Amino acid sequence: MTLQNLMGKHTEWRKIAKKERRRKIRIQRARNLDIQSNLTTSEYKNWLEEQELFELEQIEKKNMEEHQKWMRAEEVSLAKWNKLQENMRRAHQLQIEKEAKIRQEWEEEQIKIKKAEERLKQIEEENKKQQQQFMEKLEQFLSGDTREPPQELLTLRETKPGMEACPFFYKTACCRFADQCSRNHQYPGIAKTLLATNFFTHFGLENSNYNEYDTDLMLEYEENDTYKDFKDFFYDVLPEFEKFGKVVQFKVCNNYEKHLRGNTYIEYAELRSAISAYRALHSRWYGGRQISLQFCEINSWKNAICGLQSSRRCPKGRACNFMHVFKNPDNLFNTFSTPYENRVRTPRRSWRWSESPEVTDSRRRVRDLKSREEERSKEKRRSRHSEEDKRRSSRRSHSRDKGRSTRK
Repeated sequence: MTLQNLMGKHTEWRKIAKKERRRKIRIQRARNLDIQSNLTTSEYKNWLEEQELFELEQIEKKNMEEHQKWMRAEEVSLAKWNKLQENMRRAHQLQIEKEAKIRQEWEEEQIKIKKAEERLKQIEEENKKQQQQFMEKLEQFLSGDTREPPQELLTLRETKPGMEACPFFYKTACCRFADQCSRNHQYPGIAKTLLATNFFTHFGLENSNYNEYDTDLMLEYEENDTYKDFKDFFYDVLPEFEKFGKVVQFKVCNNYEKHLRGNTYIEYAELRSAISAYRALHSRWYGGRQISLQFCEINSWKNAICGLQSSRRCPKGRACNFMHVFKNPDNLFNTFSTPYENRVRTPRRSWRWSESPEVTDSRRRVRDLKSREEERSKEKRRSRHSEEDKRRSSRRSHSRDKGRSTRK
């Protein structure tokens, strides 16, 4: 069956349905007219009154339902309002209690602060008295009035008491983790050995760890330059320490590790000399840098210095945690047990110690060092270029000779 046939049947059905609906409406209207014509006026009035009463009842019924709904909604909203007011009252009470607690804690904290300040004042006064007594005893010890040092200086300071001693700190008085090491570090009150941390500085030591980032930085560098500067440093620094007494050992580390790089160890024959040197040279300036001295104990120089350094067989190189030291000029202090005596030494440069930082001298020195290195690099590059030019010219002449021989 086609779509056109279906649409035609639908339109016909609609026409029939409309006719039937109009017929039913006409019949109903006719019936209503018959009923109204048959009713008398009194009956019609009664019917109208009944209809009005029914409508009023329906309206009252709807009003009662709406009123009940409104009352229920009013009760719900009133309950919510009461709950909200109760929550606000509780929050206000909690806020008052919190503020009272904060005020009480603040007052207690102020009382603690006052007590702590009073305690600190007492401790400062006691420390001042102890410091005065300590300095008096120290002056008596340094002047020779007493043979033994004050008892306060002989005490040890431990970073982590009760823990196992750090083997590297025990041997070299240095540790890569410093006081954050998981093992115990024991610092002596006083000792015959002084340690100047990172005292000797040089371009070769400070820039040795940057080869992987800048391959050309250390290309023109030679270790002989470092040793030359070390000799100048040795003849420059040693006389100042010898002013306070006889020096038994003088070692300077050439390790690349930061906690050992440039560390200078000075061991005196007498304890009084070490204390005098510490009091005079600590926090002084040398070459634009401030010196930091501390007492340390080196129980055995053989155990502290890497045994494979002299034969250059240390697998870690200068990254070793044991001391790699420069060889002192004129074989001074090169033995670990016997002290040196009757040596002949002449200073090689002017004295550079000062009470204030020599920033200009240090900058000039760095500038001169950089200019020298640049000149050396330029000379080497020129020599390389000249050698390459010679090789090229020789190759060209050789190729020309071969061409002439083949032509003949």
